[in-house]
Amino acid sequence: MMFTTKTEYGLRALAALAKNENQRPLSVAQIAKDNKISRPYLEQIFSLLKADDLVTSVKGAEGGYGLARDAKKINIFEVVEALEGPLAVFYCMSSENNRVTCSSKNCLTKKVWDELQRNLIRTLRKFTLADLI
Repeated sequence: MMFTTKTEYGLRALAALAKNENQRPLSVAQIAKDNKISRPYLEQIFSLLKADDLVTSVKGAEGGYGLARDAKKINIFEVVEALEGPLAVFYCMSSENNRVTCSSKNCLTKKVWDELQRNLIRTLRKFTLADLI
């Protein structure tokens, strides 16, 4: 399992917003330039983050993006799922509705994948955006 650049760039952009928390909004152009990320790609990422209520936007000359909640209240798991979709360490696993589920009752390896998935989710939920800065 490997996270895509959406998650890497999304976390870097959100860390920039967390550093800037309680100040004026940051523009996508500035975040893209500071982090060497393609602006169009970053705009797509912010669209996903906004759809999951992780960021807010302000229009206009002084506009840009800010965090929708305090950086201490946005965990990394939320970000990963917003950008990657439901988290699964194996093709038959899913984490929908905050529950880890396996599609087979007779799977001999279910125990391994189940524990791995639970630990991964627990770890991602343990860390917040505030931990990144």
